[in-house]
Amino acid sequence: MPYRPKDIYRGRRKFRVPLNIFLFVLAFLLVGGVTMFYVLQRYMVYGADGATLQLPSFGSQEQTSELEGIPPEPTFEPVQVQVIWEDPDFEDMDLGGWEDLEPIQGMFYSLNTVTSAEDLAAAVSSMTSGSYTTAVFEMKSASGQLAWPSDNATARDYATSGPTDMTETIQALHEAGKTVAAQISCFSDNLMVQRNWTCALQYSTGGLYQDSNGNFWVDPYNHTIRSYLTDLARELAAMGFDEIILADLIHPVAEQGFGYSVVLQTEPDPVVAVCQMGRRIVDALQGTGVAVSARISTNSMRNGLSEQTGQDIGIFWRLFARLYCPTTIDMVATDRDMAAGFMEEDAGSTDVRFVPITGYTPEDSPSYILG
Repeated sequence: MPYRPKDIYRGRRKFRVPLNIFLFVLAFLLVGGVTMFYVLQRYMVYGADGATLQLPSFGSQEQTSELEGIPPEPTFEPVQVQVIWEDPDFEDMDLGGWEDLEPIQGMFYSLNTVTSAEDLAAAVSSMTSGSYTTAVFEMKSASGQLAWPSDNATARDYATSGPTDMTETIQALHEAGKTVAAQISCFSDNLMVQRNWTCALQYSTGGLYQDSNGNFWVDPYNHTIRSYLTDLARELAAMGFDEIILADLIHPVAEQGFGYSVVLQTEPDPVVAVCQMGRRIVDALQGTGVAVSARISTNSMRNGLSEQTGQDIGIFWRLFARLYCPTTIDMVATDRDMAAGFMEEDAGSTDVRFVPITGYTPEDSPSYILG
């Protein structure tokens, strides 16, 4: 006889209700635990003794803080202020440093000479036996390569150091009665750009700037570059150099606009960027007895491009001990007179402070460097 489902006896499931309740409670606890875990993350405090949970107080903040031995947090009221960013004023600046200088007649030795033991020995021999008063050694070229094994962290990180210890060379020249100057390239630096492109001078469109010689340049506002150059100048002063000459302390001129690696509160100004870098190095060497000079471009004087190049000759005269200027034999007198036109009264003599760099000995210039 066929059976009907309702005629079949089914036993009562005694554990269904408790099991459902248990599963519900478990799910609630899991969800609540996960939620509390993420909510309480904002109140976790990590210290030397490990992590602690500090819940917000619902009572008096002052009373709670006193009980914990912690002074109450100050209460600040909103105020309205106006922040005004102004460019530095170089007008009244006169750092001196040139009063005890004498005219110099010197020879310039490139980085290749400095990094070759044979060439360097020959240079020292010719200096000690000759009538020249000063040896100018290129210690950092436009490529970014250093001549000496620098201890600077940036030089180590980007492998820009060179092989030559100049201590004995400087000592030998000093014993021969010669002065020794170190020339460093400031803003032209291939190696730094290739190995740390964030320091590069870039167009506003994003491309890297290169000059007509294919050299990359660094951002004159970049903090890493400013610290790097200042530290290198300190190292050279500590070696015993009598003078530091800043070459390529100039802002490139291009038809396209430039973009910078820092956020500026004012309009970019090549004069501010260049002169601030020079001022930073001069200030860093105050009290060392080391003169800081600059190598200028004739474009800044002859063609009226000082606002674009940043080489304001009037400021440079107040900032640096000497101005070195690459020129030609037939233009030495003209360039000297033109540079003198930017000097203020009682600023010394161009016979001492203006040093033409030429290929031949100029007859009418008490100071010169043969390049």
